[in-house]
Amino acid sequence: MSEEDRKRKAAEAEAQAQDQKLPYPKSVFFIVGNEFCERFSYYGMKAILSIYLKKKLGYSEDKATVIYHTFSMFCYFTPIFGAMIADMFLGKFKTIVYISTIYILGHVLKTVAAFPDIGVDPVSFSLIGLALIALGTGGIKPCVSAFGGDQFKLPEQTRQLQSFFSVFYFSINLGSLISTYLTPQLREMDCFGGEDCYSVAFGVPALLMIVATIIIIIGRPLYTMKPPQGNIIPSVVGCVLYGLKQKLAGEKAEHWLDLAKDKYEDRLVEDVKAVMRVLVLYLPLPIWWALFDQTGSRWTFQAERMNGAVGGVIIQPDQMQMANPFLILFLIPIFDWGVYPVFAKFGLLVKPLQRMAAGGILTAGAFFIAGFLEIEMMKTYSKAPLEDMSHVFVVNSLPCPINVQLERSGHIQEFNIPQFDSFVQNEVHPGDYTAKIVANATCLPDILNIRAAETKVTAMAGNVSSVLVAVNGGSIKPTALKQPEEPEKEGAIGRVRFVQDLGLLSAETNLTLVSAGKDYTLLLHQDEAISQHEYLKMDIGEYMVKIGDEEVDTIQVEQGGVYSVHIAKDPVSGKMGVNMFTLSVPNSVHIMWLLPQYFVITVGEIMFSITGLEFSYSQAPESMKSVLQACWLLTVAFGNIIVIIVAEAKAFNRAGEFFMFAILMIIDMFVFAWLAYRYVPRDQREAAIAMENTAGVYNPSYKNDD
Repeated sequence: MSEEDRKRKAAEAEAQAQDQKLPYPKSVFFIVGNEFCERFSYYGMKAILSIYLKKKLGYSEDKATVIYHTFSMFCYFTPIFGAMIADMFLGKFKTIVYISTIYILGHVLKTVAAFPDIGVDPVSFSLIGLALIALGTGGIKPCVSAFGGDQFKLPEQTRQLQSFFSVFYFSINLGSLISTYLTPQLREMDCFGGEDCYSVAFGVPALLMIVATIIIIIGRPLYTMKPPQGNIIPSVVGCVLYGLKQKLAGEKAEHWLDLAKDKYEDRLVEDVKAVMRVLVLYLPLPIWWALFDQTGSRWTFQAERMNGAVGGVIIQPDQMQMANPFLILFLIPIFDWGVYPVFAKFGLLVKPLQRMAAGGILTAGAFFIAGFLEIEMMKTYSKAPLEDMSHVFVVNSLPCPINVQLERSGHIQEFNIPQFDSFVQNEVHPGDYTAKIVANATCLPDILNIRAAETKVTAMAGNVSSVLVAVNGGSIKPTALKQPEEPEKEGAIGRVRFVQDLGLLSAETNLTLVSAGKDYTLLLHQDEAISQHEYLKMDIGEYMVKIGDEEVDTIQVEQGGVYSVHIAKDPVSGKMGVNMFTLSVPNSVHIMWLLPQYFVITVGEIMFSITGLEFSYSQAPESMKSVLQACWLLTVAFGNIIVIIVAEAKAFNRAGEFFMFAILMIIDMFVFAWLAYRYVPRDQREAAIAMENTAGVYNPSYKNDD
């Protein structure tokens, strides 16, 4: 064994001995507990945010996406200010505590906004709450992990510090995993007289943020406190601006930043140059974040249009986000101990930039999968009319087929409807039509004397008008119903409208829908022969229909289905019965088909995001690690800006938007690969500089023979 190897082994043994002598700092358990609760708070609130914006605040999917990503953008802009406050004024501990109070206030406002009928403006309170949460989570983000690192004595506790960051990262994903499962469940409860419980779903994350703050305060006597050391970011910005100013003034130098050396220290300028080289590689990064952050917006809305029934359990659309932290916890050790070593044997995925490029391509693949899935799902979309067109929904409650003619100004649209079925005539021009109905000659031969009838129906722009075809005495009777139909789906539930066709009732009567889970009740009108009730938002499942105390029939409500249920007396037996007609077909594509795209994007995250963080840390000079961390977070913010621009442009349908992002990501990775090819790693650059500096050193022992 060489002398150098013996010294190295002795140094490692000494470091290990020192490591064993120093106890593991108990203070870090409070910091890890704080991080778990804070991440639970953040991800739990964010998991249900996009659906809350759409369902409760009434925003369209595009507008909800814009607000969601605007919030995410600010969450990643504010860490710069949190780091500066901690490094220049308050220190990490006070910054965490003070900004956490702002964080809590944001959660409280968000929770208050979700309470029904308490006299506050839910939109204003929600948006102000989101702004405060963005300030809070971003403000403490750069402080908590660094504060945990402060608790260790280096270099003696280097190994313990590494284990801390592993536990810290695990706590983040565990908090995310639990909260993204729990809060969608909470919002589905009934509370405070409503059909959902967003107040509790937002309230639990608020409570966890309070607990997080209490935990960090309790540990105060145990912490190693380091006073503010000053923030280097102002010096970096000043150095860059001064160098540019000198360059624009016509000054010359080998590198334009060298022009700043007459004002700033040489070491600072060299460190800034090293950072600038890495920042060039950061230029393509926002595109990746633009794709990844859509798992909480566009992909959640995609899940809303799918069937989440698994056995007797319903997977909520926003619960699918838990697939990402679950797969992260599962896949990281597999990649570290299996995938990377296997590929390394073939010389693949060895360098960090290679892994990042491969991860970006995989992320593009995830969006191709999402796009093809969306094309399949388009078959189950609810079909709402355009603003300048109308639809006509004809319901045939007869036990025989009928022929329908919609006639206006000599123009006829004709179609046939089977028995106990319905049909939607799409893209009808607004106006007054005559609906002519003819039943075949074999329909109810002992009852019907008149098999043809007509009615007037008004097709209104942007609405779905409806016609009910039933029996009245010895003739068929088409009736144009007054209220327009509403084909829009409601995600993980069904929507059912009851059409009462019982004649004039002697008294008001309850209609009850009884299931193994939730029951529903509506009041049948006494003074109307044919009437429509408001749509009921119903959990999926089988329901027994009871009129008064009499059990009439059963109906089956499927996820995403929109139905019209006709309540009438059977023309033959005279008994009450119900017939169910489908206006919008249920969600038939199962939610588990999202797992392939979640799996692929999670693999892409491991290779791109986690590797990118490690690469940035290794390439940053010691004095610039916080600067590069801040710049990394800014790439996330700019990625969300890209999503906002695309959502506002509304240039693509849902599938087209997924394909556009996938193609953009591939182009982006070609640019990244080109930049990576040109990049010289820090260790190689420093070695080359060292050789240049030693190559021309005068050697007095050498004499020229001349």
